[in-house]
Amino acid sequence: MAEKLMKAAFKEGGKRGVELEGASDLSGILFYNVSVETPEGDPALLEKVMEGMNLEVDEAEEERRGGSGKIGKLIVSSGEQQLGLMCYVPTEKLDQLNPRDWMSSIELIKNTEKYSAEIVKEDANTCIAVIKADQEKGIYPIKLRDDAISSSITFLQTKGLFPEIKDDDDDDEFVYGDDDL
Repeated sequence: MAEKLMKAAFKEGGKRGVELEGASDLSGILFYNVSVETPEGDPALLEKVMEGMNLEVDEAEEERRGGSGKIGKLIVSSGEQQLGLMCYVPTEKLDQLNPRDWMSSIELIKNTEKYSAEIVKEDANTCIAVIKADQEKGIYPIKLRDDAISSSITFLQTKGLFPEIKDDDDDDEFVYGDDDL
């Protein structure tokens, strides 16, 4: 069973890696926030997803996998028991961002009074954390996922690593239809 889950996590990572590589090539964005399903908050499975995402692309293979090793990313996965988060920063981007600083910037990780959050593993390029569910406090991992991603995006924007969305709507502008001409 565990081997089957590891393979599924690696496969999901490979597919998501290709998607990120394409999105990054088109947009120029080098840091992303991604929700993944297979790990269900499990740190070991998050690592397997990241391994699949960062896999060197084998051009001889029929199906393209991985390819996003040059891209910094936060992957988030919710399960019944916990929310799992993993930051990855490529070596060549460590001068711009440290994975522990990135993880520590997420409001859910910082707010230890409300959440049972813990950094469970880290190295030079990665940082993994979990936030435990607490039904008595109304803390459900699936509800925390979007908050984690939003907090991460805000942090990346303050560092100039993620584009800010400009509101082009000008409330003073009138839109005229054919009937108004």
